[in-house]
Amino acid sequence: MLALAAGCWREAPPPQAASPGEPAGSAAAPAPVYLQPAGAGPWGARPPASDGDRDFDGVLDIYDKCPSAPEDLDGFQDEDGCPEPDNDSDGILDVDDMCPSNPEDRDGFQDEDGCPDP
Repeated sequence: MLALAAGCWREAPPPQAASPGEPAGSAAAPAPVYLQPAGAGPWGARPPASDGDRDFDGVLDIYDKCPSAPEDLDGFQDEDGCPEPDNDSDGILDVDDMCPSNPEDRDGFQDEDGCPDP
């Protein structure tokens, strides 16, 4: 498994197994390992899919809840590896939502902009 350390790709240790005497699968899951360096653009430097990230979203497949659908990396639940097309669940897709983190209040005034109105 590859990991980024000080801007360089390196082999990361495998996830820890359960301690002797504990049931299989009882070990805590390690934190996701991201493959893109910070500040390298929205998707960063992407290794080949054969390195364990077939959707090239930067979340390794073993941690990715949606390994075939790339994470949208918008700062909202980015660690799960799944895209969230409507972060605030107001029915307006984030690409069209002027306030993607604040749900529209549906009060009959400018309800199509995705922002709550005062």
